[in-house]
Amino acid sequence: MTFIQRNSYLILFFSLILTFSFYTVLSLKGDEAQVSHVEIKEGDTLWTLAEAFSGNTPHQQWIEQIMKENDLSTPHIIAGQSIKIPSDQLKYIPDDTVKLAGDAE
Repeated sequence: MTFIQRNSYLILFFSLILTFSFYTVLSLKGDEAQVSHVEIKEGDTLWTLAEAFSGNTPHQQWIEQIMKENDLSTPHIIAGQSIKIPSDQLKYIPDDTVKLAGDAE
């Protein structure tokens, strides 16, 4: 009991460190990016995927990010292969059901 009374500042210090450590670990888990898997079809290239998914990101930068995310050493992809794309970029998928006045059939 006398040890606790004499070293109460140390116990408080370690308690604060432990609390901040748990907070940091829990807050970092929520920041992980969600990814979706996109299956490559015949004729797909990273450039055509960049045109569909990159949004405002320059195509070359998007391709480099996807290559890094998928551990690709070259930009060549094969039909049937599945690659990871951040889920927030799936909102850029073109909607083929929308027809505009200038679209020919």
